[in-house]
Amino acid sequence: MPQYEGQKLAMPFVLVALLLFLVQLIAGGLMALYYISPETMSKIVQFNVLRAYHINALVFWLFAATFAGVIYAVPVLSGRDLWGHNLVRVVALLMIIGVVGAFATFPLMQSGRNVWFLGQPMLYEGKEYVEAGRLWDIIIFTAFLLFAIVVLKSLPPMRQWPLALWGLVFGAALTFFLYIPGNYFFKAVPTSEYFRWWTVHYWVEGALEVAYVSAFGLILMVLIPTEDMRRVVDKYVFYDIVLAATSGIIGQGHHYFWIGTPDFWILLGGVFSSLEIIPLILLSIEAVRIAKESGVRFANIPSLYFMVGTLVFGFIGVSMLGFIQTLPWTNWWEHGTWVTPIHGHECMMAFAMGAITLILFAIPDLTGKPADRTFTAWGKRAFWLMFIGQIILATSFGLGGVRQIFHYWILGEPWQNILSVRYPFVAGLVVGGAIVFIGVLHLVAAVFRHLYFPVDSEPYEPSSKPRRSFLTTFDGIPFLVGLSVLLALIGATGLWSFSAKAVLSSRDPWLPYSLSVVAYLGLGVLAVILASKYARTLEYGLHIEEDKAS
Repeated sequence: MPQYEGQKLAMPFVLVALLLFLVQLIAGGLMALYYISPETMSKIVQFNVLRAYHINALVFWLFAATFAGVIYAVPVLSGRDLWGHNLVRVVALLMIIGVVGAFATFPLMQSGRNVWFLGQPMLYEGKEYVEAGRLWDIIIFTAFLLFAIVVLKSLPPMRQWPLALWGLVFGAALTFFLYIPGNYFFKAVPTSEYFRWWTVHYWVEGALEVAYVSAFGLILMVLIPTEDMRRVVDKYVFYDIVLAATSGIIGQGHHYFWIGTPDFWILLGGVFSSLEIIPLILLSIEAVRIAKESGVRFANIPSLYFMVGTLVFGFIGVSMLGFIQTLPWTNWWEHGTWVTPIHGHECMMAFAMGAITLILFAIPDLTGKPADRTFTAWGKRAFWLMFIGQIILATSFGLGGVRQIFHYWILGEPWQNILSVRYPFVAGLVVGGAIVFIGVLHLVAAVFRHLYFPVDSEPYEPSSKPRRSFLTTFDGIPFLVGLSVLLALIGATGLWSFSAKAVLSSRDPWLPYSLSVVAYLGLGVLAVILASKYARTLEYGLHIEEDKAS
């Protein structure tokens, strides 16, 4: 059982997060049906309404999961129970009211009915990613403020905070404050878009980046309580805050170009936007080294796997795929096409797996039950289904988007033709999304079993020692990282080659098509290989080393 009574208050947030995750996936599946039969689906619900559910469910469930992780971790860090138990219950109630209210009013977007007060839309706003109306924004803001009071009153004196805790508080505070600019209504569209991107971009490449790196650092400090681990965490949290405050802000510029700001922003934004994930990658690598040197065995294997997922999707999805599409000479072609979602979906899955890491890390302690063999098996299966399904889904977006670029931007064909050339890749969206959904069902089943049913009394231990192989060691990691960079360069060259005279004059897209297929398929395969190497080495590494020594 948890050491402190207040840690149990994380459970409502866990349940809300898992429910919203299912809502997000169901909405995404219905969006895929739109590509198959738009005539039928348009009679039921508009595409933009489904997208509002899909995106906002993601935002809200990430908030709920982060709240759950913080509620669990703060008493451990402070050595005392959580302050204000009833206030935490109020926060949970406000979040539920805000989410239900926002979701209940999204369908009003189809008719245009709304309630206005002091020039602000109260029920829905209609801006992508921040569709919630002002009434629900106020409720969510209030929940954030109350939660901030609880956390600050529960933490030890500031002079005792490790740098990772400073980073977590800093990232959480920015998550709140950066929600404000995108939720103020401006009549001028460029002004409205300018501040909307403050929320959308700085959430991901600023606030959430810092908060998640810091949260992982704190988890690593709990798992490996050595001075060497604390020193490494402090170093990379510092680097991450610096990069978020520099490259993150400048990287915003690749959005600015498209809303009427000067041309130089697309250059600055495209070059700097892919740097922020580097500290998390280096932190993970050094943490693995310290874990192996200290002989630490990880008891909660599913949490470990999802942490690896955040690392790999962060590297491949955020950095490599972001690099391909945000460079000035590629952003020109990919903007507004299906190439964008390949980066967006893997980027969001990186943060989603980070939130799941926090949930799975806390569940055994919150329930007082060990991470037994069934919990581990279902958790690992959930990870691989979600990981591989997301690779299939995202790669289908990328390949379909490359065809869209040629037919839309170069041939100038009407939209119905664009739908038809993308249609073959819809199957990948459906299959990949279905696999992810099955993985989430495994995840939900593992959590609910641990909550409400008896489990084995003994924690999971590997029953066999796997044979040493390329997929169960860190051998070749530098080569794979270098190959990933090479493939990203090939992908960027593929999009840039749409500008080549040979493509424009002959209207023969074999060069961009070929390079893009190599890049996107190659990065997908490399992502699976890297995930296998990291996850299996951390799970079995000590056993493998023992076999080698013997």
